[in-house]
Amino acid sequence: MKVLLLGSKEYPFGSSHKYDKKAGGGIEIHVDRLAKFLAREGHDAYIITRQFPGQKKEEIFKIGNDGKIHVYRTQFIYNPILRAMSYNFFASIKALKIIRKEKIDAIHCHGPVAGFFGAKLSKITGRPMIFTPHGTVTTWSSPIKEILRFFENTSALSAKKTIFISKKAQKEMTAVMKFPNTLLTNAIDLDNYESKVARTQTKRFLFVGRLEEVKGLREIMEAFTLLTKKHPDSKLTIAGDGAMRKYIEDFIRKNSTKNINFVGWVDSDKIPKLLSEHDVFLLPSEEKGQPVALLEAMASGAIIITSLDYIDDNSTGVKVRARDVSDLLEKMNYVYEHPETTTFGQNAKNMVKNVSWDVVIKMFVEEYKRI
Repeated sequence: MKVLLLGSKEYPFGSSHKYDKKAGGGIEIHVDRLAKFLAREGHDAYIITRQFPGQKKEEIFKIGNDGKIHVYRTQFIYNPILRAMSYNFFASIKALKIIRKEKIDAIHCHGPVAGFFGAKLSKITGRPMIFTPHGTVTTWSSPIKEILRFFENTSALSAKKTIFISKKAQKEMTAVMKFPNTLLTNAIDLDNYESKVARTQTKRFLFVGRLEEVKGLREIMEAFTLLTKKHPDSKLTIAGDGAMRKYIEDFIRKNSTKNINFVGWVDSDKIPKLLSEHDVFLLPSEEKGQPVALLEAMASGAIIITSLDYIDDNSTGVKVRARDVSDLLEKMNYVYEHPETTTFGQNAKNMVKNVSWDVVIKMFVEEYKRI
């Protein structure tokens, strides 16, 4: 099959972080891996994304014996308001040519803006469109939220099928309208997490991901600062890039703290080692999606403190209220003072074995074939 993937702001993952404050996140990781494993299965993936300095406008990557990843990069307007809209507009013009020239079988759109343009492309070309929301727009602020909600609804109602990677997002969207949909989990490459890490302590905390307000970073630093008053030997590492970078750097400088280590952007191939060097992974997020960083933390065997639904409280992790400083502090104290919680990490590691891309890609291929 030939599958066109729309909505990813960069390829490969990580290529935009030097140039864009809103660097790639969950969508970009997902599309990067989806394309790779589609090609491994012998299919052709076509990605239209943004062009950054030093990148070619067109590239072809051969994966395995048969499949290829075709990458087309396009211009965009670097502006907080026009960035997403302009990129998707130029990408859709490019997509129209590719669909007709390459005889694309299906258009898979990621995110509401790409879904909106994909719906138009599907109508013009007659090619079926699949939509993956990657969470929902409820965490956005108005008036942007209402615009994105319109795009999201249009995408879901226009798609031959909506493929959710979040049970929470599926429940929220299908409660207000009916459309063909299914739930397929996000996935990771488990080959990177084969080494066994014996964790005997709980004092090394970690956040890794895009530096955005919605992730609960402000609350993480406030709760951790309070934690150090009782446990001065505790450490926090923050890894990533994004809109909150300056806030984090200013917070560390103003508080003159040596307990918080901000390492900035970390390449994806170095994340397994970073996770192995820490005991507790923090994600008190308002998100509705299924972050790859959370799956990676589960695969690493770290103790997880999160507000998201993918762990069972006091079994595969510790649940916390989203962006709640007092609750987060209580849970951080709890795992710090109860070393036996390290067993939660091993439980999570065992559970996440079912979400290998080697397994999940076959489910995506079956959905494409049915559509």
